[in-house]
Amino acid sequence: MAEKQKNTSPDEMFLQDLYKNACMGTDSVTTILGKAKDEKLRCELTAQLDGYQNFANITRNKLTGMSATAKEITAFAKIPAELSIMMNTMVNSSTSKIAEMMINGSTMGIIDLGKRVKQAQSEGVSEDVVKIANDMMSFEEDNIQKMKTYL
Repeated sequence: MAEKQKNTSPDEMFLQDLYKNACMGTDSVTTILGKAKDEKLRCELTAQLDGYQNFANITRNKLTGMSATAKEITAFAKIPAELSIMMNTMVNSSTSKIAEMMINGSTMGIIDLGKRVKQAQSEGVSEDVVKIANDMMSFEEDNIQKMKTYL
């Protein structure tokens, strides 16, 4: 397995990270969507879900084009996020609380992506792959602005 990692291009490693980021967003929105009662918020969350799924498809297709397989997030890795959502909405599942959680999640996504973009530039990741990450950060920033209206 370590041998395979050595032969993995910087583009492929970065795309794997982007794919996992998009899948984590998809899973989180799917989990939280069931807690949202406000219809406008549910529409906003559905649009976010579509966006995350779109980024997952883009990165998966790029990986496939490189003869690589997108690595899925393990069920074990999903547990902390799902538990956090369940715990945070157990006492308070108001529209405002859900918006706050989504803002926090998007902020964490931006921080992670920002760090990876900076690292990727020194690793020689191609501009078209870095552009996907920058597009994802813009998407997350947009999500934050939309969620602020529900606070």
